[in-house]
Amino acid sequence: METRTLLVEHYLLLIKNIAYLTAHGIQYLERMEPLLLRAIDHLHVAHVADAPTCKALLTLAIEDELCHVHSQHPQYAHSLRMALQSLGR
Repeated sequence: METRTLLVEHYLLLIKNIAYLTAHGIQYLERMEPLLLRAIDHLHVAHVADAPTCKALLTLAIEDELCHVHSQHPQYAHSLRMALQSLGR
């Protein structure tokens, strides 16, 4: 796997962890936006792409995850949608 894909998947896993914890009553949602900002910065600094493209990569990864959340708690999907809103979608 290429570095770009691994980094995006790494941050998606962290985003999913926050959504999962929030769905189970642990209030970590306030950490989502700072994580998204750090993710975009880190992907940009790692020369994955320019900042808007890094933002788009994270957006696509979250949208893809939302397509597969049918068996998850509704709050999980809501948290992911909030992450998309933070990314401007």
